[in-house]
Amino acid sequence: MKKINYLTLILASTVLIGIMFFGEIYRAYPPFLVLTIITFLISLVNLFLIHHKNLQQRLCIYNAIVLLAYQVWIIWLLWSIKSHNGLSLHKFPVSIVFPVICAILNILAAGIIRRTIAAEEFMKILRKDKKNGKLPKKG
Repeated sequence: MKKINYLTLILASTVLIGIMFFGEIYRAYPPFLVLTIITFLISLVNLFLIHHKNLQQRLCIYNAIVLLAYQVWIIWLLWSIKSHNGLSLHKFPVSIVFPVICAILNILAAGIIRRTIAAEEFMKILRKDKKNGKLPKKG
């Protein structure tokens, strides 16, 4: 499970890097670029929190909320302006949906981390009960 967790976090970070390099709207509007860099740094820090699973789960959820708000802001801006550097609602780049993809990957990673925490706590209880002699031995 841990490998799938890190894979989803790495994919989310990679998609955020793709936003920075391939998104035209993100380079044209500086607050989008700053928010992209901030969410990328949160994802990067999240990768290195191996032994702090509760904090890692919270950061995944926080980053997903920020990315969803980011997506709403992008849609609102495109809706209100209708044309931003030659873009309109009828012609928009694929990179506009990247924040939603990153948010979904962060939510998946948070769920995997939650299941990993639950499994570790369950194994800790089993070891404790077996050590105290509360579980019947097979044999």
